[in-house]
Amino acid sequence: MRRPAVLLLLLTGLHACQLTPRIDAPVNTQWEERRQLLENISNWQFTGSIHVRDQNESHSSRIRWLQQGDEYQINLWGTFNVGATEIIGRPGEVRIEQQGEDPIITETPEQLLYQEIGYELPVTELNYWIKGIPAPGLSQALSFGDSNQLRQFQQAGWQIDYLGYTNFGPETLPTRIRIQKPPLRLDLTRLNWSLP
Repeated sequence: MRRPAVLLLLLTGLHACQLTPRIDAPVNTQWEERRQLLENISNWQFTGSIHVRDQNESHSSRIRWLQQGDEYQINLWGTFNVGATEIIGRPGEVRIEQQGEDPIITETPEQLLYQEIGYELPVTELNYWIKGIPAPGLSQALSFGDSNQLRQFQQAGWQIDYLGYTNFGPETLPTRIRIQKPPLRLDLTRLNWSLP
């Protein structure tokens, strides 16, 4: 029962490194303004569904992610609240509690994921990808849709596809995201955002 929660823990990538942003795409003033605006969003919440699969297993859950600066709370649950998991993070500590299990505390989610499932996952980058922008550092093959919304890019060996956007308050944010690097694939769907 711990494996699904550990796979879903990869969403806890909120210990973003302070690097100088670099996006390898033609200069696009509207995109640069949009990227900066989205990068500066540090307080938000969304609910939706998450589906994680590898070559052997597949897991689905509902998700609620509350972000307040460097601190976050992620709740994952299945039908009838089966497998309820809570992940609480702040700089230097990540705590995961799963129904019926002892809590696990680590300094970073990357440590736990590698220890439990043997995969190195882009945990830090997810904080950016979830908002519709590449993480600071090298990214490739940026493709844009209407209104300079990012549709697809590659970063750190991962393919990120934005399959849907909608307006939430003053911003247009992703509602469907696919993140994949074989053998793993992560789908976030029906994302409903709330911004302060």
